[in-house]
Amino acid sequence: MDKRIVICIIIILVVGIAIFLFFHYYEIVQREIDVLPSKEFYSNDYLALERWFKEIGIPVTRHNRIDLHDKTSGQKTILLTHSQNGILGKSKEEIMYIIINYKNVIICLSNILNEDLDMNIIEFLSDFGITVGSTPNYHAYSDEDTPDYHWRIKFTVEDGKDYILNYDIHNNIRIIRIPLDDGVLTIMGLPSFMWNWGIEKEANARLVWELLGEPSDENGIIIVQNYREPHVRNSLFGALMQRGNIVPVLVSAALLIIFGFWMVIPLFGQVKEEKQRSTRPIKERFAAEISFLKKYKGLYYYDEVIKKIRGEQ
Repeated sequence: MDKRIVICIIIILVVGIAIFLFFHYYEIVQREIDVLPSKEFYSNDYLALERWFKEIGIPVTRHNRIDLHDKTSGQKTILLTHSQNGILGKSKEEIMYIIINYKNVIICLSNILNEDLDMNIIEFLSDFGITVGSTPNYHAYSDEDTPDYHWRIKFTVEDGKDYILNYDIHNNIRIIRIPLDDGVLTIMGLPSFMWNWGIEKEANARLVWELLGEPSDENGIIIVQNYREPHVRNSLFGALMQRGNIVPVLVSAALLIIFGFWMVIPLFGQVKEEKQRSTRPIKERFAAEISFLKKYKGLYYYDEVIKKIRGEQ
C-alpha cells in the first residue's frame, strides 16, 4: 500500500479519536451570552407582542391607518396605538362606525394631553361619562404585582357607569373597558405594558392577554401605528455573525487551507518530492531484457550486436 495513503488513514483515525475523546470527556457548561436587540426591536415597540401571538396561532397584522371601507375587517381586534391611532380627527359617527365594525377596539391616547389629543375623542368619551385627566410624574404608579400603566393619562367616570376599570397602586383609573353590543371598547394612555421591554413582566403579560389575546380568535389582531420597516443589509458576514457561526467557519477555512497546502505544494505533504531510487544492477536489467526478447523471439538482435562487436560482420 502506498505510504501516503497509510499516512492519510492514520491522520483521520487520530483526529477521529481526538474528537471522540473531546466530546466524551468535555463538560459542556451552559452560558448566557448577551446579544444586542435587532434593529426591528427598536423600530417596532410591539415586536415581542406580535411574535407571541403568532406563535400561539393568532394572526397579527400591522397597518399605518384605518380603512373605513375595509369589508374584511369585521370581528377583529384592533389596537389603535398612540403613534398613529388613526381615529384622531374623525367625527363621532366615524369613531362609532369603527367601534361597531370591529369586535374589540383599543384606543391608546397620546401622552401630551392638551396638544395631541383630539377634541373629538374628549367629546366622544364625555358621552360615555368619562373625563380624561393627567397625573404628575413624581413617583411610581406600579409595583411587581401591578401592570406598568403609563403615568400620564388617567380617567374619572361618572357614578352609575358599569364599566370595567383598572386602577394603579394609587387608585387612579388607568384603563376603562366599555362593554358594547357586539364587543368591547377599551380606552387607555400609552400602552407601556405592551411594549418589548415590558411584556416580559408577568403582570404585564396577563393584562395583555386579557385585553388582546382572550377576546381574539382566528380573525386575528390589527395594530395601527406609524411604522417603517428597518433596512437591514443582508450580507454573508452579517448573517454568520448574527447566527453565531463565524467561529466554525473560520476553523473550517483554516483546515481547508492547511489540507490544501498538504495536497498540492511540492516538498510539503502528499506530493513531497522523494529521492530517486537507485536503479537495479546492470545484470538484472540485462537478464530481464533477454527473457523478454526470448519470449517474443527477438534474440537474433543480440547475435547481430555481438558479431559487430567482434568484427565478424
